[in-house]
Amino acid sequence: MNMKSLVHPAVIIGSILGVLGLVWIALQFSVTIEIEEPEPSPVNTIPATRSPAPTPTTPVQDAVPTPNPAAISSGALRMSNQTDQPVRIALLAKRSSNTYSEAPAHWDFAPLEGSTEGLILSLPEGNLTLNKGDIVVAFAQDGSGRYWGPYVVGETPTPVWNSQVQEWQLTLN
Repeated sequence: MNMKSLVHPAVIIGSILGVLGLVWIALQFSVTIEIEEPEPSPVNTIPATRSPAPTPTTPVQDAVPTPNPAAISSGALRMSNQTDQPVRIALLAKRSSNTYSEAPAHWDFAPLEGSTEGLILSLPEGNLTLNKGDIVVAFAQDGSGRYWGPYVVGETPTPVWNSQVQEWQLTLN
């Protein structure tokens, strides 16, 4: 027998044993994937995946908080952007006790727009009136991922009800 004929079966047998060894090793490992349900977060918290944390808001200087939540009424929304970022304010208006309007409204603010006195928001159809339970949220449009809210009108500390002028006031800092 010559050397050439011995090498060929040895290479084949070695290759088969090598493949079988790899298969045996692969069968020794298992991968388990578990999906965890996220815990529901209460209103006014920020998901851990967001960064940086939003800057808290402060009410417009002449806002007088209403001490009795039952006395809170419907009114206009005065918005003030005191940030150096362009922001979008979005509103999801509550229609009845369990439903919200189909189309949320939104407004865009340039950096520092309405920063001292604020601007009264309106809709194409006319005046905007916020009611208890409406949801307002703001987010930066510069790609930073910053956002403020969500604010539930009459249920969260912001926006603030100013009973002197019968309007809600929201200031982003």
